[in-house]
Amino acid sequence: MIYTKIRKHTEDREPQVQALCRELGLSPLLAGILVRRNLTDPAQVKEFLEGKEQPYYDPFRLKNMDRAVERILRALQQGEPMTIYGDYDVDGTSASSLLYLFLRRHGAQVDVYVPRRDREGYGLNVPALEKIAGRGTKLLITVDTGISGAQVVAQAPKDLDIIITDHHLAPRELPRALAVVNPNQPGDGYPFKGIAGVGVAFKLCQALEQKLTGNPDLFWDDLIELVALGTVADMVPLRDENREIVRKGLAKMPHSPLLGLQALIHVTVAPGAAINSGTIGFGLGPRINAAGRLDDAMTAVKLLTAQEPETARELAEELNSANQERQALSQKIFEEAEHQLAAQGSPEWSLVLGEEGWHPGVIGIVASRMTEKYHLPSVLLSIDGDTAKGSCRSIPPLDLYQALDRCRDHLVQFGGHAQAAGLTIKTAEIPAFRDAFSQVVAEMLDHKPYEPAAEPDWFVPEGREITPEAVEQLGKLEPFGVGNPAPVLGFAKAKIEEVSLLGRDQNHLKFQIAQGGFRYKGLLWQEGPRFHSFYPGETAALAFSPRLNTFRGVTAVDLEVAAVEAPYTIIDWRHENRNKETEVNSILQKDKKTVVYVEDSVALKEKYPEACILSYGAPLPEGTATVVFWDGGAEKVLQPGKFPLKGDQPGRLYLLYGREDLLARRDALRRQYPDVAGLRVCYGTIRNRLREQGACQEAQLLQLTAPNGCRISQAVLDIFYELHLFTREAGLVSLGDTGHKNMQESKGFQALQAEYDACFQALNRSWRLQPAEIAALWAAGR
Repeated sequence: MIYTKIRKHTEDREPQVQALCRELGLSPLLAGILVRRNLTDPAQVKEFLEGKEQPYYDPFRLKNMDRAVERILRALQQGEPMTIYGDYDVDGTSASSLLYLFLRRHGAQVDVYVPRRDREGYGLNVPALEKIAGRGTKLLITVDTGISGAQVVAQAPKDLDIIITDHHLAPRELPRALAVVNPNQPGDGYPFKGIAGVGVAFKLCQALEQKLTGNPDLFWDDLIELVALGTVADMVPLRDENREIVRKGLAKMPHSPLLGLQALIHVTVAPGAAINSGTIGFGLGPRINAAGRLDDAMTAVKLLTAQEPETARELAEELNSANQERQALSQKIFEEAEHQLAAQGSPEWSLVLGEEGWHPGVIGIVASRMTEKYHLPSVLLSIDGDTAKGSCRSIPPLDLYQALDRCRDHLVQFGGHAQAAGLTIKTAEIPAFRDAFSQVVAEMLDHKPYEPAAEPDWFVPEGREITPEAVEQLGKLEPFGVGNPAPVLGFAKAKIEEVSLLGRDQNHLKFQIAQGGFRYKGLLWQEGPRFHSFYPGETAALAFSPRLNTFRGVTAVDLEVAAVEAPYTIIDWRHENRNKETEVNSILQKDKKTVVYVEDSVALKEKYPEACILSYGAPLPEGTATVVFWDGGAEKVLQPGKFPLKGDQPGRLYLLYGREDLLARRDALRRQYPDVAGLRVCYGTIRNRLREQGACQEAQLLQLTAPNGCRISQAVLDIFYELHLFTREAGLVSLGDTGHKNMQESKGFQALQAEYDACFQALNRSWRLQPAEIAALWAAGR
């Protein structure tokens, strides 16, 4: 998605940038990004870029860790059967695999249970616990789940000890388990609250290893690649301890001894390609998630814990195929959700959509797409009879968990984070929940609609070049992810010198961008349909990610554009054969504060009775955000002093008139200012009337229209008077001299043609005027 808003920085932090450059030898580019992310202390910056000597916190700082470790050690010593109960996402399956492999290496009798999303839903459930206990399990350890399971734990078999390890936000009532280990529970003193579920399981392994070895200074991280996998995929902040986990895990991943992970990398990553956080987020993670979304997440656990190469290869291929099926299914549900939304009408604050048969494992992906497209919190529901399960996604300013908590009276249960959550609801409650959720969202946003905006880490000062060396140094900021995104830079003011379409299907855009004396190639992926929204000479603020491009041994910096904010946006469709009615309907649907300027406002008002239709020259109503020039009459306002938009009034201008409009306008001008041939027709019309009636009142003749469409005007009559073709006496007009006359010698005719030429030049100018010239008229408006 490309943004049209860019959030500017108001504070001047250049002195801090220069200080980091001096002390650490950093490029201004890297230093500017670090300062913007509030990393200004040289020691702090050095630690962030190079890592800590001891990256891990003491696991026993987690509340109840000592109780959990004591009980697990007793189970190890006594050979008690244990079961790991995990969630079905990447975080849960990687945590389950991690703890399983750790305990197995220490001789534990341990099994893994992951509930099926389609049959059991999210979290703990009583039938599963009864089944697990019936198999002889004495100790159950949850990973990445369980914190919301107070009622289930209360109904669990009495001879089953339960340890909850989780990282989700704690509800009001905690489970009465043997131990609850969660950095986000009340009273927990762990210094970093952002670890994932696999991170909590990792800390449990570290605590167990310290007790098993008797070495409190040992921080076990043999399977750090699994911890990195779940941490990145769960989109927790890559700061503090998580940053070190992911940095170490990514470095180890290409050489991991885990056969399943290597097989999954083989079907996901091109040979020789680097493995980074994007590899997990867009490659490995979706394939692992596909197992739990469509079928059984235990397939992912079996893959990650596989001991035979052939088994690992078969399971990796199975997940790869499941991911392809998931992609097709999510597209189908997305299209159905769009259709349902169109039937509901445009919601103002939130989306709540549901359908019988929507796959519960895929609706979360679709909810994310809906939120990204409409910039509204989305709830998608898979309805199954009288119950529905939902996946929820939020927008940055809205804490989704709090919003759902305020709607809890309509829900059976819910859980999650500020930006993503899951819920269960009675089908009959959906309409009431839709209304309540919309009202809560409006209140939490103070009734101010969310407007997404790109926020560059650093605006490159004018006159400072973005060099390949500086871009290469940005790699020190990796790994990227939530809390440490890939850097976005900005130009406060740049010029778009060229715009062109790119790609076989012309679905991408390429810019030539100039800023501060330097030129760059800019790329906008999947934005080909917006080609007419940009124009050569346009001045705009830009947000972008710099990329290195090496061609024939020469490395240049390209800009992957994320946002373009121009004060004067002009969408030029003059040279396109578009259906104007369709376009205006689309414009009016997007922006109610639209004014359409037209030559004949009365006729167009009949088509769009609810729209603001004005004749050219009418003043623009206050608060107008979008203006449409409908036809060739635009030439009346495309001149200094008459342009309706003012320089301090940013907005959007659509030029909808095309060649047919201009030809029609030209013909109308010729009827208003006839040439010699047209005057001959006018003369014949008047002569015929006078022959029929004799002398006529001049006012009667001014009501006539010639067969060529020319209205008999005073200027036309004056030419005929001048040439003595007609005479006028006491208001009566009679036939005059019928001899041959040279009309071009008439001063009246010459003046009439001069007026026509001036109007035609203005009309032609409205066709040829470049968008940059129109923007100059806009900027000069007062």
